[in-house]
Amino acid sequence: MNNLIQSEWYKLCKDRSFRALILIITASGLFWSIFQYIDRRMDGESPITGIEMWTSALLGNYIMIIGMCVLAGFFISSEYTTGVMKSIASSGNSRGRIIAAKQLVFALGSVILGLLFPLINCVVATLLSSFGELPGEATSLYFIRSFGMLILYAAAFASITTLIATLMAESGKTIAFTMVFFLFIDMFFAVAGQYIPFVETIYSYTVFKLLYDIGTVSLDGSLLFRMIVIPIITFVCFGMLNTWVYRRKEIK
Repeated sequence: MNNLIQSEWYKLCKDRSFRALILIITASGLFWSIFQYIDRRMDGESPITGIEMWTSALLGNYIMIIGMCVLAGFFISSEYTTGVMKSIASSGNSRGRIIAAKQLVFALGSVILGLLFPLINCVVATLLSSFGELPGEATSLYFIRSFGMLILYAAAFASITTLIATLMAESGKTIAFTMVFFLFIDMFFAVAGQYIPFVETIYSYTVFKLLYDIGTVSLDGSLLFRMIVIPIITFVCFGMLNTWVYRRKEIK
């Protein structure tokens, strides 16, 4: 298993799409944080602090989702069309271990992409002004909690994306479908919830809804419990589903 994980990690580090995404997100984070600083100074307002930039970058985190969709297309689905997955499947390792290693490394890559934009914004704003404080909660505790939450949700979304990429097995289809799926899943639940109240209740217990609460200050006990447990359950359940699908998949 360690050899499989090391092999997948090596491929991820050499993946051009992963490197390009890191560069794009880094440049975006630098531009946005510096732009916010200059814009506020020109308006005569006090510069935004590091923790404020961190909080605002957590809202939705669409950059993480878009980056994850692109990475899934090139890191997972393209290996089906190029024959790499067929070679790995015939290497003697069990399919369960192969897809588990693939999902773990892809989740790690997704975590890196998810953390990059908020961290760069926070660091640059801290250097330009200060780290700042939040009213009503210890700032360091909030930062550590939201940092951990972001890791959990990036891993949960990565497990869903891995399943779609395994089913599609083609980079173009995977990128297009995952983007449409993640961008419109909230709209689907909102429309369906108007006619079927039970759907709205289900939505409040999904990672799609809870993702928007990562940056919330002063979470109550029940919401905090849900926000920790649900992404873990999602990651485990979709991991098992990925293994089931991959074991029965015909790889050409």
